[in-house]
Amino acid sequence: FEADTERRKLGLPHRVNFLGRSSLEPEYTQTEEVELHRQRHTDCATAIFQLHENIRDKLRPISLSITHTIKPVPPRRHSAKRAQKLPPVLNISPSNMLHSEVNFLREGCGSDKICQSNLKLSYQFGTIPLNSDFTPLPKDDDGVQVFSLSNQRLVVLEVTITNMPSDSLNPEEDGDDAHASQLFITLPNTLPYAGSRVPPQMICQANQNGSKVECDLGNPVKRNAKLKFTINLSTSNITTETTELTADLQLATISEQLNLDPVTAFAKVVIELPLSVSGLARPHQLFFSGTVKGESAMTSLEDIGSPVDLEIVVSNPGKALQTLGSAFLNVMWPNELANGKWLLYPASLKFEGQPETRCSPARAVNPLKLQSSSAADQVVGRSRRSHPEEEDQVMTKGSDGRITPAVAASERRKSLKLDCLLGSARCVLFQCSLHSFTGQAVLKIHARLWKSSFIEDFPTVSALELLIRANITVKSSIKHLVLRDSSVQIPVMIYPELGPADQYWIPWWIILIAILAGILLLTLLVCILWKCGFFRRAHYKDKLPQYHAVKIPRELRPQFQTEKSGSVHKKEWATHWSDGTL
Repeated sequence: FEADTERRKLGLPHRVNFLGRSSLEPEYTQTEEVELHRQRHTDCATAIFQLHENIRDKLRPISLSITHTIKPVPPRRHSAKRAQKLPPVLNISPSNMLHSEVNFLREGCGSDKICQSNLKLSYQFGTIPLNSDFTPLPKDDDGVQVFSLSNQRLVVLEVTITNMPSDSLNPEEDGDDAHASQLFITLPNTLPYAGSRVPPQMICQANQNGSKVECDLGNPVKRNAKLKFTINLSTSNITTETTELTADLQLATISEQLNLDPVTAFAKVVIELPLSVSGLARPHQLFFSGTVKGESAMTSLEDIGSPVDLEIVVSNPGKALQTLGSAFLNVMWPNELANGKWLLYPASLKFEGQPETRCSPARAVNPLKLQSSSAADQVVGRSRRSHPEEEDQVMTKGSDGRITPAVAASERRKSLKLDCLLGSARCVLFQCSLHSFTGQAVLKIHARLWKSSFIEDFPTVSALELLIRANITVKSSIKHLVLRDSSVQIPVMIYPELGPADQYWIPWWIILIAILAGILLLTLLVCILWKCGFFRRAHYKDKLPQYHAVKIPRELRPQFQTEKSGSVHKKEWATHWSDGTL
């Protein structure tokens, strides 16, 4: 007797062991001797086997093969003196081998007892922050997940497996229990296995270097079941040359299912540089007034106009960049208007924290070689609000000490934007090489607003917004470097500084519209009162009571009857009248 013959031919382990076997025989075989003393004599032999514990394959039947042979008889002594009997032989037909099968009771396989499963697999990469749940990786414009290489030690692959009917209207076609279901994961050397978080019925095991993972999904995966688990993958072997994360996923089951194609989990890898840039202007509001002066008449920086100081801060909380490439800070400086006139004159430029850093072109800084007339610029004290667009008025202190609005409220709708990208200004590009550094580097630029250009070109404009742009670029052979907060816009508001007479002067057309509106409103009110009868006068006859007289013949009058009879009768009726007041 031999069990699981077909299974062992495939190299799979056997599932049973015979109880009556000898100690020299393997578990899956048992040999019995039967003596047949004469022709047509029958005898029976019984072999009992039992199943191993926790076997996975409960769907395929246990195959049995029964082989019978004649045991050879050794020759006896003195056999030559006696006539030898012919030994029995087996007939070559029929075969001396019989085959049989023992089937398992198939539950959850439908009425046809054929298990047709419908396992489906989906995945997504993500991370699990400390004391938090699974967080999927962000996606790019093409819908592909992107892994930013920074300080994450692990990346998590979340796998979801379902066994649902493919057609809800005909659920008997598939979706049966999936027996001996497994998931095989093949990983690259840059992404080895680092653990898993699976449901209680699952077990995941990996080989020694973590390149192959085998997960038992359960036996069976029931109909309408849904499994969700995570596989932890180490990022310690990821280098700057790694551009993608891949993992090959293969489902397997002994139930019938033809569409178990392998799935490759994929995500892009980008190296996110922790560089960021920010900036501000002090003050963020500038004012212009006075008379027009030519460039040749400028003798000091104070003659140009209002001062402004800009600070552009570059931060690098991570490691130095010498292994990744060279970083540059680029400042688009609006130094001219679109017609070529001066706009924002750069007086000085220096780096704090990086004294060896230089910006080019150096000739664009203070090209007129003007000096300040005092040791430090004195900014005239002003009382301003935070932003002109957030309030109705911007206040400035006049010569008489009174606080007056800087721009008339009626003119504030007239505003322009000065931006090099819009073509309303011309920029010079300052490029500063950022050497290997950590922490912060501060670029300070001192500039002056060229007031003469604004007095000539913007005499009636109430507000102008000037945009100064800065960004960080990296030159590197690595193509998948990413900068997140690599640009900044610094707005500076510019206003004309008007006198008190100009501030409170109202245009004539506003006065005319107000007069016409008042006359129209008064006319409309008079018409409404006239329609309601407010101006109608009451007549004299309407105020007195009126009577309607009827002539009664004398012979019908009661007084006439009294005079003839000589008796007086009391009137049995009375008349009431009113003048309309009660």
